[in-house]
Amino acid sequence: MKKFCFTVDDNIRFLRMLTAENADSLFSNPYLVMYKRLHEKYRLKVQLNLFYEMPGFDLSQMTDRFKAEWAENAHWLKLSFHSRLENVDPYLSSGYQEVYRDCEAVHKEILRFAGEQSLGKTTTIHYCRTTEEGLRALRDHGIRGLLGLFGTDKAPRNSYSLPESDTSLLRKGEILHRHELDFYSIDLVMNLYDREELLRRLHALLNRDALRVMIHEQYFYSDYHAYQPDFEEKLDHAFGLLCKNGYESCFAEEF
Repeated sequence: MKKFCFTVDDNIRFLRMLTAENADSLFSNPYLVMYKRLHEKYRLKVQLNLFYEMPGFDLSQMTDRFKAEWAENAHWLKLSFHSRLENVDPYLSSGYQEVYRDCEAVHKEILRFAGEQSLGKTTTIHYCRTTEEGLRALRDHGIRGLLGLFGTDKAPRNSYSLPESDTSLLRKGEILHRHELDFYSIDLVMNLYDREELLRRLHALLNRDALRVMIHEQYFYSDYHAYQPDFEEKLDHAFGLLCKNGYESCFAEEF
């Protein structure tokens, strides 16, 4: 069976909405209910990588009244650490303590409001850059794998302090074990393309047994400057194509 993994970066806004609106269910939120529709249609598994804070809100304020509902849906919906907040290359030169502290802050709140079963074992660090000390901090806080962007053969990208000899293999779809962590390359960032171009690029990858695709939360919202009104439609067509071609949705640690 061929497999694909779907993750979403830069998440926090939906948590603020759930808390502020005094919602009675996770799936009264339009963002989460969209993923529930896609799960029911394609057996989609979704991992949401979280910021700790945004202006006016942080995860310590997130309500815990949905803890039982998070647990009921943890077989397809998980949460993990992304970064403390939205900034460029937050951990490019960070040592052990800063990365450990920020990861601990996010994981602590996930455990409080969603429970251990909702905590993912893999993640994508914001901008995909860390020092080797940062990698050790992530591993020591329970992270077992990292998804990242490694560029192309013509324009290679250095992520997670890995050498080009490793990143060239990751771009080909291999999974590498380094620094006691598994590393995976993200094959497509879905918000970069319109629907037709996304499907064209996805078609070109269908010879692979494993694919990893991702998107960012902010493109879902109409007040975002780069709002994509076809956010759900784009995902629907992409997952439909993958399932039609024999792919099954999984979390990264299930490859």
